[in-house]
Amino acid sequence: MARELIIAKTVAEAVAAKTGSATFVAGGTEVNRLGSPNDADVLISLKRCSGLSDISTDSGYVTIGSMCTFQQLVESAETPEYLREAALFMASRTKRNMATIGGNIASLRSDSYLIPTLMAVGAVLEMAGKDGSSNRIGIAEYVDGNEVGSLIVSVTIPSEAKVVSKRYANTAQSHAVLTMSASLSEEGIWLDGAVKNVGLLHFCDLEKAFRDDPDISEEKIIEMVRSCTGLHTADDMFGSDEYKRYLIAVTAYDLHKRLTGKEA
Repeated sequence: MARELIIAKTVAEAVAAKTGSATFVAGGTEVNRLGSPNDADVLISLKRCSGLSDISTDSGYVTIGSMCTFQQLVESAETPEYLREAALFMASRTKRNMATIGGNIASLRSDSYLIPTLMAVGAVLEMAGKDGSSNRIGIAEYVDGNEVGSLIVSVTIPSEAKVVSKRYANTAQSHAVLTMSASLSEEGIWLDGAVKNVGLLHFCDLEKAFRDDPDISEEKIIEMVRSCTGLHTADDMFGSDEYKRYLIAVTAYDLHKRLTGKEA
């Protein structure tokens, strides 16, 4: 349980206060939730840091401040439609008014609302380091554990991209067993997902299968995922190992067909 709250007024002040026993607080929906794994002694509030809630466009890209709430993403005319769709996966408007894009990324939850979409479009994060440095890294690099302790300042994404997403949960308010996004570029399809209790995944083998054979059958995709030894799913309250693998396979197949205009 936290014993101290620091209210930072600038990004520099926030990162200077970051120690091993401290954590940043954005909207608070993660840090304050029941069952949160957060055990920081010190909370560093970002609510008064200026310049973190702006959304701007330039040369085909949108830059979103890390303190932009989900509701701001939904309401802003500058938010790409594919990201607005992902933000609306959070059904509660009350939570959307609190939760931030930076907080959702930083929590690295295995049922993340936004990370699969951001990974699929190759989002770039601007990071502020404790030494006053500023660094830009791809979100996949951040997910892999780089820049630990740094503060997410902004997220940059393409203003136009061909993206489709799907989320599975028992109810709109429930944790999702699977959230998956796919994008289409000149290089082919990109597939990313969040699998509850498994992790944030980039499905490179499936991407290669679709690129090598755009007409590959659903049965072959199902068999690929069923026999994949690198996918560490397991039975739990969200479903069996077999169910999760099936869901990943049929969703990947469906998203590919929707992107390529070959859906039935």
